[in-house]
Amino acid sequence: MIMQDYYLIAFDSTHAAMSAEAFFKNMNVSVKLIPLPSVISAGCGFSIKVMLTEAKAVEALLGHPELEWSELYKIAKVGRASKVEPWIL
Repeated sequence: MIMQDYYLIAFDSTHAAMSAEAFFKNMNVSVKLIPLPSVISAGCGFSIKVMLTEAKAVEALLGHPELEWSELYKIAKVGRASKVEPWIL
């Protein structure tokens, strides 16, 4: 299984995470609701995974008033490990 780098959006509440997933899908942006990786201790325990190919579309929508996200991360695969960095817009 090949692991790719990706971006992650963390949320303060499950409701915010689920609402954001629906919002992005309604805007035809492919995202996936996933458990927050254990290396990140923030938020409600859910996050949205954003593949690199969708990052620009997501960035353009992050300021929308319907979205209530808390933190943005870039997850880079280094061998079998993951390196967590801030997602700088």
